[in-house]
Amino acid sequence: MAMHCATCPARRGHTLVELVLTIAMLGIAAAVAIPSLRTIADRMSVRAATQDVVLGLWAARNVAAMRGDYASFVVDAQSGRLQVVTGGDTVFARELTLKRGVTVRATRDSITYAPSGVGFGAANTTIILSRGRRADTVVTSRLGRVSYR
Repeated sequence: MAMHCATCPARRGHTLVELVLTIAMLGIAAAVAIPSLRTIADRMSVRAATQDVVLGLWAARNVAAMRGDYASFVVDAQSGRLQVVTGGDTVFARELTLKRGVTVRATRDSITYAPSGVGFGAANTTIILSRGRRADTVVTSRLGRVSYR
């Protein structure tokens, strides 16, 4: 049998008004935080995709020089797929749209590197990676130099 203390205050629960106010404040906090989290996720996805593109360009250039054969960095903008192909072999591949959720646009669908490691072709190439409001641009010069912003 439980005994009650005469000097102890009675234990009371929360009122409905207190619960509604707490839930409303949590909703307001979530409404403020979610857009910030989305912006961070977009930035991280675009940055990771940019690193994938730069790595692919580096791989194409180095494979060409190491194998003494032409190597192509191929961009399929519709599917968001990148790959490096040399001598009929795919030596590097990334699924940017599927894995990173980014949109890919490119001024050319491929960049070929000569056995010397220098770009083979007549034009610079620009690859734009975007998700939400975030976008990065990777530019490859005719000689094979890569810059991004």
